[in-house]
Amino acid sequence: MNRRTSVIALGAAAIAAGALVSGPAASADPAPALTPIGSGWIAPLHLSFGPGKSLYVADAFGANVQRVRLWNGQQSTVYQGTQPVMGVDVRGNGAIYATLSIGDPSQPLPTSLIQVYQSGKSRQVADLLAFETANNPDGQNPATPDSTSNPYSVLALKDRVIVADAGANDLLVVKHGKVKALTVFPTFTAPGCPPNNNGDVSCDPVPTDVELGPDGYLYVSGLGAEVEGHIYKVNRWNGTIVRTWGGLPPLTGIAVGKHGEIYASSLFASKVFKITKSGMWAADVPGATDVEYGNGMLVVGSMAFPPGSGPGAVYKLSPKAFVAMS
Repeated sequence: MNRRTSVIALGAAAIAAGALVSGPAASADPAPALTPIGSGWIAPLHLSFGPGKSLYVADAFGANVQRVRLWNGQQSTVYQGTQPVMGVDVRGNGAIYATLSIGDPSQPLPTSLIQVYQSGKSRQVADLLAFETANNPDGQNPATPDSTSNPYSVLALKDRVIVADAGANDLLVVKHGKVKALTVFPTFTAPGCPPNNNGDVSCDPVPTDVELGPDGYLYVSGLGAEVEGHIYKVNRWNGTIVRTWGGLPPLTGIAVGKHGEIYASSLFASKVFKITKSGMWAADVPGATDVEYGNGMLVVGSMAFPPGSGPGAVYKLSPKAFVAMS
């Protein structure tokens, strides 16, 4: 990724990217309906529903994964580490996968995909920084400090795990401990793109989340170098990008509903967008980090801005919070 895309140290200047889309139309009741879930978060960057009506939260600055039992509100820490925990996903059988990132790009710590057991113990599944260093799929200059691995999200499928690496600009497939590149996202040009470390003036895509839609395709959100966000629809078997949505604020999370509706969160615009064949809607959520759909409900993470300046939050988001875009 280029110099503007250290995702864990999100820049306040990018809030201006909210102007990339028009605002919600007037509504008689524009206030979002947010119901808090759990407490004590610092930076809940990614969420995942688990078995038994549970919600798992990757709290990046807390360096942990926490579980909330939605039926009684009980909250517990299932993993505590020392590196930022960026992504988390839970299989139907309860297997937990998480990604550990470097945090400070000036510190060359390894980045990893780990499996977390309900006992709190963990094991490294793959060294993602080692793969990036050895292969560099996007071909950018590996000598630049920010052209490296930042595994921002993880999707645990039945037979393999997919990682969205924001630093490497790619999707990775991890199976039986072996890593390979599935998709390398292209750079793009837009007003505000800086000189890139690939020698031109362009923006990196910076994938921030990946989910499997009911149609069998992967849906990926892109930060777009904090300039313009994108959504990519990807063939999960061969990695081909079959459709792209652009013109959005920088995106930090994505979810797909049971009818194919797309939800995308933007920390920078403090909104969650809903996209269907008939149009686009938006809900106001302060510092919206990630959005997740499951158990018939939509949940969203929230982080104080600048990062670490206050407590984070996790909310249940009411469908009534969305209003049509003008």
